[in-house]
Amino acid sequence: MINTAAENNKFDYLKAYLKNAPVCLALMRAIECRIMEKVPFCHPILDIGCGDGLFTSILFKNRDFVDCAIDISDSEVDLCYKKGVHREIKVASAEDIPYQDKSFNFVMANDLMAHARNPENILAETWRVLGDGGLFCFTVPTLLPKFHSNLFTEFIKKYANWNILNFFNHNISAYFRMNSIYNFRKWDIMLKDSGFKVVHHKKYASLTAIAVQLMTSFYMCEAVAYKKALGRYIPFPDLHEKIVTPITSWLLKSLYDDGSFEGENYMILARKIS
Repeated sequence: MINTAAENNKFDYLKAYLKNAPVCLALMRAIECRIMEKVPFCHPILDIGCGDGLFTSILFKNRDFVDCAIDISDSEVDLCYKKGVHREIKVASAEDIPYQDKSFNFVMANDLMAHARNPENILAETWRVLGDGGLFCFTVPTLLPKFHSNLFTEFIKKYANWNILNFFNHNISAYFRMNSIYNFRKWDIMLKDSGFKVVHHKKYASLTAIAVQLMTSFYMCEAVAYKKALGRYIPFPDLHEKIVTPITSWLLKSLYDDGSFEGENYMILARKIS
């Protein structure tokens, strides 16, 4: 198996992400890239829920490629192809992966499992397509919805107008489309029941970073509108890179570099067992 987890500590994932996405998306994804760069990726690799491919293209920049990917959205797959990091991409659900048994040595899923209504189905399919001893790596927020809701509600009560307040309806889980917010113990049990053994898990993101992500999420609606119209989150990328990116990168650097990790987001690496 080919090991593609070469050290790349000098690469600034935060700046790379801020060139391409708004703060609410860039900060957390950049932190995830930094902690996943040392994961022992082994070919062939499958990326499930690849989206537009931005995360994988930044994580694997100047390093390697990903063999295959799937996403349920046709438009996201079209954008993903343009990133050029995946060798093959199919429109498909992670609950029905269109590959044969034991086709891969590594499966990755960034920001997918918490959105799934039936994550146990995804685990079953992932187990099926992994070879013996294959690895599954995924990231999940595990903070209880009460924390998210309270923090979000207090913010919008203080700063947002009533139209926004009514639009988001005080419900952070619905806003972020979170359907499976579980603590680490629950994920560990589900993985064991599905034939996996957790071999490594890492807590990441401070509570301050999570709060910044929530408070800047209002701008995501505008960014999504740009993406639908232009195929990218940033309308004027050259201008954004020269002016906005250096400023936001400087402002967020301490959160990106923070190693206290008192938050409850986890990267989980599990091995398939017979």
